[in-house]
Amino acid sequence: MSDVAGISAVGPRRVVTVSPDFLLASAALAALIFVPVLRAHGALLFLAAGTALCARYWQRSIVSCLRHWYLLLLPCFCLLSFAWSQYPAQSFRYGLQLLATVIIAVVIAMRLSPKMFGRLLFVFFGIAMIASILFGEVRGDTGAWLGIYGSKNALAGAAATFIVIAASQILDGSAPYGYRLLAVFGGLIGCVLLLLAQSVSAMAVVPPAILIQLGLLLYYRMSSAERFVSVSGLTLLGLLLAILIATNFSALEALMLETTGKDATLTGRTDLWDVALRFIRERPFLGMGYQAFWVHGHAPAEALWAYFGIDGRSGFNFHNTYLSNAVEIGILGVGLQIFVLYGAAILTCVWAVTSHRAEAALMFVMVVIVIIISFVEVPIFFQFSLRSVLIICAFVYGVEGVRANGRWR
Repeated sequence: MSDVAGISAVGPRRVVTVSPDFLLASAALAALIFVPVLRAHGALLFLAAGTALCARYWQRSIVSCLRHWYLLLLPCFCLLSFAWSQYPAQSFRYGLQLLATVIIAVVIAMRLSPKMFGRLLFVFFGIAMIASILFGEVRGDTGAWLGIYGSKNALAGAAATFIVIAASQILDGSAPYGYRLLAVFGGLIGCVLLLLAQSVSAMAVVPPAILIQLGLLLYYRMSSAERFVSVSGLTLLGLLLAILIATNFSALEALMLETTGKDATLTGRTDLWDVALRFIRERPFLGMGYQAFWVHGHAPAEALWAYFGIDGRSGFNFHNTYLSNAVEIGILGVGLQIFVLYGAAILTCVWAVTSHRAEAALMFVMVVIVIIISFVEVPIFFQFSLRSVLIICAFVYGVEGVRANGRWR
């Protein structure tokens, strides 16, 4: 890991030095955050900045990829799926783009410190939130804010992410006071936008994410005996809660549906899941090919678009990461995805518990959020995706953090 920015004193003057690695990694992350505005240009900027970052000290880039070779198994599998895909050109193209995305993410994680990574996310998401207030749109029928994202759910997801990032910056005791105060204002802006976006599901993600960070902060300050008692108590409480949910599932389900305004099919999600399971049974191990289902002209996809009124015939999925991806890359591909996603969760959790660092807690919480969302959406494992990059970076940071035994700065 290299330092990407620093301040050095030369005589009486202070000289700020900024590494090209820092600038290129920043440009790549900013491009993904502003994809809703930049669209194809955002993906192009990400590729350009990421490729330049990899080319700079290309030997180190190769070493970084070899060091974390297991993260390349998933995109390589997706790329190879063109051999059995219904649409081989489609699977080859998107598989190659996913491979490039993962490689760039690995190199970013090896060039940026995790603390700097979190601060860049805070800055760029903060700019996106301010832009959503100043230049964003509002739905005429419901009054829900769309921001610069063109969708209330997308704005709500970004606002929820920003709140969690801001909370981590506030709880970072090593950060300057002024910066932490700025994070407080940022968190308030995120809360306002989250409320204006009117997305109940996004609101539900924020409290547990904040509680995890606060819980880790308290854990860091406990003695060994206090930690044992606390962990034991939380484990028993979790078991009790699981028993209560299991014994009162029907009543809780009815309450949840009434609160969220959903019907018993979760607005058609269960119907989609039944369709997905049928296709999985047809080709269980390898699937139909990476991103080879939702293709124009593919009869089942066209039928589902028509049934659910998706006139644009894009931006639709099976609303479950595991089922949706099992349709495309089978059980084997989903196994690789589970390894990456849940491996990142375990590694960042161990890193957070052993290192007592705010950036480690942030990485763990970000992965937990994606895991929660993965059961009702498809937020990761496609090309030029910020969340996919976050998961890959979290995995790398977790591995390196555990290896360093919390000595990372």
